[in-house]
Amino acid sequence: MASLKQTEVVVTASSPGRFELSLKNDSTIVDSYVIDLADPPAWLALTHSETNLLPATVRTVEVALAVRPGILAVAQRTTVPIMIRSSVEPSRATPLQIDVVVPRFGPPATLVAQPNLIRLADVTDGAFQLQLDNRAANFARRYELAATDPEGVVQARFAPPVVDVPAGGLAQAAVRFTAPPPPPGKELSRQLTVTGTDAEGPISVSVTLAQYASPPPESLPVRLRLEPTTISMVDTGTAAVNVVVDNRGGHQQVKLNLSGRDPGGRIGFSFDHTRVAVTANSLGYVRVVLETQPPVRGASATRPFSVVAVADDGREVEAAGTLELSSRPDPIASATLHVHPEHLLTKGRKGSYAVDVDNRAGIEPLHVRLTAVDEYGTARLGLQPPVLLVLPGQVARAGLVVEHPRPAGGTTSSRRVQVSATSQTGRIEAEATFTQQSENLRRLWAVLMVLLGVCVLLPGVVLWLNDPQLDPSTIEGVVRQLVDDAQSQRRPATGNVMTAVAAAFLLLLLLCTALMLLGLTGGGRMVRFAAIVAAVSGVGVLVGSGAGVGLPFALVGAVIAFAGGVMLRR
Repeated sequence: MASLKQTEVVVTASSPGRFELSLKNDSTIVDSYVIDLADPPAWLALTHSETNLLPATVRTVEVALAVRPGILAVAQRTTVPIMIRSSVEPSRATPLQIDVVVPRFGPPATLVAQPNLIRLADVTDGAFQLQLDNRAANFARRYELAATDPEGVVQARFAPPVVDVPAGGLAQAAVRFTAPPPPPGKELSRQLTVTGTDAEGPISVSVTLAQYASPPPESLPVRLRLEPTTISMVDTGTAAVNVVVDNRGGHQQVKLNLSGRDPGGRIGFSFDHTRVAVTANSLGYVRVVLETQPPVRGASATRPFSVVAVADDGREVEAAGTLELSSRPDPIASATLHVHPEHLLTKGRKGSYAVDVDNRAGIEPLHVRLTAVDEYGTARLGLQPPVLLVLPGQVARAGLVVEHPRPAGGTTSSRRVQVSATSQTGRIEAEATFTQQSENLRRLWAVLMVLLGVCVLLPGVVLWLNDPQLDPSTIEGVVRQLVDDAQSQRRPATGNVMTAVAAAFLLLLLLCTALMLLGLTGGGRMVRFAAIVAAVSGVGVLVGSGAGVGLPFALVGAVIAFAGGVMLRR
């Protein structure tokens, strides 16, 4: 059981607040009590004296509430819960509460100007910052700002005009002011006092204003200039320029007469106004149109000129300028002509080319007419389209067809083809070569004749093989008989020998046929040799067998193949 002897305690940063707490031990054992703050503020700490009690005894415990070091306790009044628990039985607790009062303490805030010395040269407006420092006080302050100077001529504006400075904190305000300038060429120092006032009184800071005013400028003579000074003219002889009359350094109005000068005598001047009046501290503008003869195409020229202004008192001012004239070259001068392919080889009557007109280096459209001729003037040439319009930076293409009869067989004909692109002011050319090649049919005919000879010769061989004297069975029997006679050392019959000879010549004839076919890949020598041997073999077959049924075919085929072999000569 616990109770408070007072309900309020005062706590300061330098002095803790003390109060007494009455504790009674209702238990039958010795007990010690724990005294804690329930959810205390971060800045508040609690200490107490001994709390050990015998059974059925009462003790007064002194409790101290103090501000934690390094933490600012803001001026306030707050109710703090206190919990008293038994150390033997923690569930036994007695809640109490006490009012904690933190009184106000701390000096007035300090006022600092940044910077406190402000230099103004030829200006009347300035600005600086104010900082209000309330870190030494534990309660907030509100200051109303004001500024005064001994002459009462400086006007100050505050943002904000009323500043709330938090407890233990800083606040800032911006100050803009306007001060009358000193006389020209003089310096002046003014003392500006800034005051912040709250319920406890004012705080202040001084700011020094060091002002300087430049002496009045001397009256400068009128100046003249051209805008622009250099005029670039391309493909034209007319340009406009502004004449600027600068009287900003003068203190009175000036009147001037304007005219143009051209050392070469090739520029004309046309002024909007030849007489102009310009007030003090101002600029005057007059437009003048320049006319001259442009240079020839592809050329450039530089022509100096000047504009003269003469005042009423005879003073003269001159501004020089330059005309840079140029004429773009003819589009045909930067264009190129290409024929693709440069060398065309064909076996026919016609050949096709692509003709490109390249205007990628040009800056103007190019209109050209295309023409083409061959060096002998015998070919037919056609261009489609014959007229091209080539835009700047592009390439246009036309088709060229060359037609000429084929040359004689086995020969080649070549001719140069010249293509021209002509505009109103120029011409560009390009060349290509047109070559025609005619195939040589002699070898084809030679091959055909050899094949024909073989085809004529083979039926003769077939006819001989179908003859009873030379059929395979007869030849086989004759060969066996000759072998038996040789083994028996008998003299063979004359008929058998002749049949064997005829069979050998027939076999040689077939071999010659194969050699003729193999000889087609060469120069015809093997074909001719095989044809001669084939003719002799045919005669041999006739002599050996007495059968002439295939001889005409063999002889005619051999003659035809021999002629083909002659044509195969290279």
